[in-house]
Amino acid sequence: MKEIAPNIYASTEYPGVNVGLIVMPEGAIAVDAPTLPQDARAWRRQILETAGVPILYVVLTDGHPDRLLSAGILGGSEEPPSTSDGTSASGWAPIVAARAVYDRASVYTDGFWRGVVEGWVRRCPEAADDLLGRRGALPEIVFTSDLTLHKGGMGVTVKQIAGAAPGSAWIRLLELNVLFAGDTLVVGSPPILGAVPDTKAWLDTLTAMRRSSFSKTTIVPGRGPLCDHSATRPISEYIALARRRVRSLHASGQARTDISAVVNEMLSLFSLPEDEYDWAQRCVKAGLDRLYEELRPE
Repeated sequence: MKEIAPNIYASTEYPGVNVGLIVMPEGAIAVDAPTLPQDARAWRRQILETAGVPILYVVLTDGHPDRLLSAGILGGSEEPPSTSDGTSASGWAPIVAARAVYDRASVYTDGFWRGVVEGWVRRCPEAADDLLGRRGALPEIVFTSDLTLHKGGMGVTVKQIAGAAPGSAWIRLLELNVLFAGDTLVVGSPPILGAVPDTKAWLDTLTAMRRSSFSKTTIVPGRGPLCDHSATRPISEYIALARRRVRSLHASGQARTDISAVVNEMLSLFSLPEDEYDWAQRCVKAGLDRLYEELRPE
């Protein structure tokens, strides 16, 4: 964990996603959750020790399964207690996310979550027993544009943006020059395009992040090391190149099965550890498949 501004922390140490902590006078906001259950438990303990106040909210920057799988643990129990009307019981820190996250996650089946777990067991076999039978939690507080969480005279605004997935959101703390960007920006690994609604709109968001108003901002990306706004350029170039390659496939009448050659080209843009290569290959393939559909000529 690193303090990147007064009472603002980030950790890039967990496999899966980066996580953050915002300490307010009367409670803490957890930004995203580690994917593996044991990591989520460790992060929760670290939040409570560092903040000295309870966790009030768990804010998700999108609905990627890596963020949902152990998000419920940060609230203080393995399974969130609920009242008879389905709302959270007292003491449980609710999960906050854009409405599109809820809509997407609510239709994930048991089979879908088994596939997610199996993928993580391949990456982290030592976590197999802890992952067995696990499925992600659903958001309990949702918003469609932005939402400000107030406590103890301090407000933190979560804003929906055009990014890597339906319901992408970020937290921008203007006074402190900090941005929790989620997967709208990743560093050192392929961006996740498998669920992106509109790559052109995502490119527009990345372009906006290169404006001078972000020049002094410390950015916590969804994955990878902390960065500044210059880190948006490689991701923009990746998305633009992927769009060009997929358009070329369409123009030449090639089928989606011809994407494999493009996968290798896109992977060559990154220097990845051997144990991450298979995951990255599947990620790139899923993203190009999604682009193939998005850019299909009408």
